[in-house]
Amino acid sequence: MVWPGCEETLTDSGREFLGEIKKQVKQRIDMFRHFEKRLPPDDFLVFAGAPRIGTCDGHCGMPKWPACVEAAMRRLRGEDEEFLHEWGDLMTRIGPAPAPVTADLEGTRKLLLESPWELNAGNLNWFAWNPVLQTTWHDTVGAAAAVAAAAHGQIQR
Repeated sequence: MVWPGCEETLTDSGREFLGEIKKQVKQRIDMFRHFEKRLPPDDFLVFAGAPRIGTCDGHCGMPKWPACVEAAMRRLRGEDEEFLHEWGDLMTRIGPAPAPVTADLEGTRKLLLESPWELNAGNLNWFAWNPVLQTTWHDTVGAAAAVAAAAHGQIQR
């Protein structure tokens, strides 16, 4: 799969590192299997989640989510020139926001804040690939994952 804004796949761009990445992923999986067998379920969940606790607070239901949504609405209204200057090329390659998203920005805002999974997979997919919801570059991966999870109905209220 070619990544938006690129002319190559993840495998193409990381070919020389792919063997090392596979090795590290296998080690991580083996470590999780080891501790999953030895720890009670609740302790294992804490062990597995502890490294990420507090690191991605821009997901739906997290402290930064309302700020991410408000930033997206300003950007979709064209009110954030710095963002458009920084990300305009990538956004052009990804394509314009789906019509249902822009036709009713207040409705989109409300759904993003209260029940993003109701936006439908196509609209959520656009948000997942587009940095419009990000407050910083660091938040990009986490928010994209949260939006993708919403698209698959995995976020629970």
